[in-house]
Amino acid sequence: MRGSIRKQGKDSWRITVSLGKNPKTNRYEKYQETVRGKKADAERRLAELITQLEKGVNINPGKMTFGEFLDKWLDNYVRTKNLAPSTVYGYENIIQLHVKPELCHVPLNKLHPAHLRDFYAKLLREGRKDNKKSKERSLCPTYVLQMHRVISEALSHAVKWELAHRNVADAVDPPKKAARSIPVLSVEDVWKLLDAFRDDYLYMPVLIAITTGLRLGEALGLRWQDVDFKRKVIRVSQVQKLRKVKGGPNVLETGPPKTAKSTGPVDMPDLLVEELKRHRLRQKKDRLALGELYQDMGLVCCHANGEPINNATAESRFRKVARRAGYAISFHDLRHAHATLLLQAGVHPKVVSERLRHGQIFITMDTYSHVMPSLQQEAARKIDVLLTRRT
Repeated sequence: MRGSIRKQGKDSWRITVSLGKNPKTNRYEKYQETVRGKKADAERRLAELITQLEKGVNINPGKMTFGEFLDKWLDNYVRTKNLAPSTVYGYENIIQLHVKPELCHVPLNKLHPAHLRDFYAKLLREGRKDNKKSKERSLCPTYVLQMHRVISEALSHAVKWELAHRNVADAVDPPKKAARSIPVLSVEDVWKLLDAFRDDYLYMPVLIAITTGLRLGEALGLRWQDVDFKRKVIRVSQVQKLRKVKGGPNVLETGPPKTAKSTGPVDMPDLLVEELKRHRLRQKKDRLALGELYQDMGLVCCHANGEPINNATAESRFRKVARRAGYAISFHDLRHAHATLLLQAGVHPKVVSERLRHGQIFITMDTYSHVMPSLQQEAARKIDVLLTRRT
């Protein structure tokens, strides 16, 4: 029998659950717990414990380490919740590469906020694990903050599964997200960048980002069926994430846009419409020239043989070419450039917000407050002109 209930005293019941044979000691083990209340309460608790056992959860947390719990959490929650493969990969990478090497030995029921505070401090000092040749071995506060969120999410399940009495991560102040000033590109800067990418396979993604504000994954996931030349509109229906697996083939992931709002239509300027038409014609010629060797996936932005563009490679390539042109920026900064150019041109922030497909206008206002002072000055100048007394 997996479990039993024995009356221990008035309104007191002793639950015993068989844990099976311990492979390390080769002995049968059991878990016991006292429940106060009616027998029905004890029966309900016994059923809960047996259900947890069947799911692979250790109901005897006194001997469970934090590392063992994280393995259980990955198996019983992260890998079974239909999360995006890139999200699962990110969780696994954080836990296996950073968290477990430092905290795996700590008993789950003895994990203390001080453990996490010391862990974060060490990461901020010397937490890098890559092979990049850099004297700076500290990790970015934003990445450490991401680790804190993963740990907090895992511990919230430890509490829910009654393996821990509290989420100790709640008592820790994580590092704040690293502040980064958004570069402001002028019209001349934009043309200089476009000229730098003119003969590069990233020219079309760069042009799309500058003229529409699409994110990198949205531009790389754009298909011809999403482009309406008649209405001059792009509809973002999917996001692409192509990542390289160490020792294996590239993994292509496609999924829905970031939010429901992100699927809204984006009007195209005539400049982009004409460039897309010429680009489509070049693709047709490549398809005819390569024949069966062409990987036709219907993508707007791809290599000459139709193969999808790797997101990480695209980001690295963009930074390299942009730096050569004199700009230390990321691909996402093109989205910022699109917004700031529109705001400086006098486009209403509400329209810019809709174009960027932000959920709320305050997101746009907060993100681009750095260009607002000049807009305020222009507004003051205009009101001055309007109200100047004519003689």
